[in-house]
Amino acid sequence: MTATWDRVRTGWNTFWFRPEPTSTIAVVRIAFGFVAILWTLSQLPTLLTFYGPRGVLPVQPELGPGAWTLLGVSTSAPVVISLWVVTLLGAVGVMIGFRTRLATILLFVGVLSFERRDPYILNAGDVLLRTLAFYLVFSPAGAALSVDRWRHARERFWEFPLRAPWALRLMQIQLSVIYFATLWGKLQGDRWRDGTAVSYALRIDDIHRFATPGLLTDSVVLSEILTFGTLLLELALAILVWNRTLRPWVLALGVSLHVSIAFSIMVGFFTMLMLTLYLAFIPTETARRLILSVPAAWRRRKATRRKVTRRPPGSSTGRPPAHSPKPDRAESSDVVRS
Repeated sequence: MTATWDRVRTGWNTFWFRPEPTSTIAVVRIAFGFVAILWTLSQLPTLLTFYGPRGVLPVQPELGPGAWTLLGVSTSAPVVISLWVVTLLGAVGVMIGFRTRLATILLFVGVLSFERRDPYILNAGDVLLRTLAFYLVFSPAGAALSVDRWRHARERFWEFPLRAPWALRLMQIQLSVIYFATLWGKLQGDRWRDGTAVSYALRIDDIHRFATPGLLTDSVVLSEILTFGTLLLELALAILVWNRTLRPWVLALGVSLHVSIAFSIMVGFFTMLMLTLYLAFIPTETARRLILSVPAAWRRRKATRRKVTRRPPGSSTGRPPAHSPKPDRAESSDVVRS
């Protein structure tokens, strides 16, 4: 019994707290910061319409116990615009890794405040943005590949300090939770159980980017394949993503699923954030190799440029200069007479 408990405790500590290189969390931070910038910019055209005092929701809705929003204090235009600017600066800071901890806090507070000011316009992507921002607050997101790293250890910028990965593990677990919850919710509906759900989804014209071919919406066989195939894939993603051998395959299928949905249906930022969450499963060594390939490619390019600039004088192609043509007879005779 003692040996079993020791193995469980060792496995637990290894999973959550054994230090790992921060290459993977750096990749996640950059991708997430980029998506957060796009999300914040997308709010600008309707900023006062959705969040201002004279917009579609002039009165702040009642929040549950313990819930709060900075816009609960005031929804005047200067306050809303100022909060938007702070949120955008936080998103930029997250992406480049400048004052990373503070930037993640500003981003999280900004996103939380906007979402609770008008919760009726949210979708799953907005909620996932807030959740990932919360996890990043507690992660060593700025330990590598960041302005913070450049400022404090410039000579070791391309190194990846070891840190406990527990915040990254929460992101990985979040992926499984999303798919389990989605699967459970779908199975509560008759349309998913009888195999017609995808057909109905493809018929909602006002959320489609392009018209869906009738072959997909009218075929009973294709509808059942797509519906039950989606359920099976989500179950596989929730479970098999933890198997190192099968992980690349199920994630590749997941990418194809989300990209195809985003291509045909307007789902906001959900697809981009789910793919960002996929990055949390990149092995640290793989992420390290991918990152270091960038400066290596840059050095090769600079070396190639040096070779080009060191060509022999008078040559534009790197070949020895050609001999000058011989003077014709008239020129020769003029030289002799002179």
